[in-house]
Amino acid sequence: MKRVAFPLAYALVAALALLVGARVFGAEEKPPKVTLTGTVVDTHCYVTHGIHDASHTACSNACIARGVPAGFLAEDGKLYMLFGEKPFSVKDTVADLADVPVRLTGLLVELGGVKGIQIQSIERIERK
Repeated sequence: MKRVAFPLAYALVAALALLVGARVFGAEEKPPKVTLTGTVVDTHCYVTHGIHDASHTACSNACIARGVPAGFLAEDGKLYMLFGEKPFSVKDTVADLADVPVRLTGLLVELGGVKGIQIQSIERIERK
């Protein structure tokens, strides 16, 4: 009986350790897919000065084109960092979309208090 019990107990402990370790050490679950409406903002002007309106559109688009990180200001007032599905700037993806209404679909990601969206699609929509 000991010859069977020991390997079985060892296998159960190992399986439990793998399951607990996956949760504790950050094995990733698939991020949820979201579709939100809002506007693209250049994070510098938005976070430091609160600027995000039609009078700032040209400046915001220029800042993003120069490499200032782009953010997404959702209709509910939450700000998300924008990321590509691969580690490249999103400046070409969001070109000329600053401060205009858009619909964004992507994967919601969060780590260390920073919320972001990996863009799958983004399109300009009509103002309400």
